[in-house]
Amino acid sequence: MCVSRTAVPVLTMKICPVPPIGRRGAPQAGREEHSVRRCKADAEQTRLKILEAAEMLFAEHGIARTTLEQIARAAGVTRGAFYWHFKDKTAVLSALYERTTAPQLALIREASEQADLTDPLAFLECSGTRFLSVFAADKCQQRMHRIMSNAAMTEETAAWLAEANVELWRVFQRLLARAGEAGQLTDELTPDEVAG
Repeated sequence: MCVSRTAVPVLTMKICPVPPIGRRGAPQAGREEHSVRRCKADAEQTRLKILEAAEMLFAEHGIARTTLEQIARAAGVTRGAFYWHFKDKTAVLSALYERTTAPQLALIREASEQADLTDPLAFLECSGTRFLSVFAADKCQQRMHRIMSNAAMTEETAAWLAEANVELWRVFQRLLARAGEAGQLTDELTPDEVAG
């Protein structure tokens, strides 16, 4: 879920109400359950607002030049609310990465582990084409690409990115090893060389 470049609406923190007490001093069951669901929904809304604000700011200014205060302000939450959901900017980056790249990565990872995949290169070509189609139409994907390729990262976020890239490289390496086993690569190329 992305927001447009228009202003992010301010989200106020709601305090979860104390459930009403019944005649014998026990909380009334139905109302307590409703309050808990409502509080979870409010917390998820706050988390999404933080992610949307961070995505916009990271894409515009870079990760290193974006402060937690700017993210909290743009999301309309306090820094305390930010820290309730995320430890630091790296945790936010990880959550953004998961929501935009997880479906594609999961598809490729699953294919790399399928025993009956007979044409790994055709699968990679099809997946690449599908990803580019999604990328062309999806502003979130485009912003995430800008964020991930921005050189202005902190040491911590750069280390996280290197780890995420290693995971992706391993998945491609497995698929290309399968292509080699199927005779789709020349003897002059190893899966490592093709994946790199």
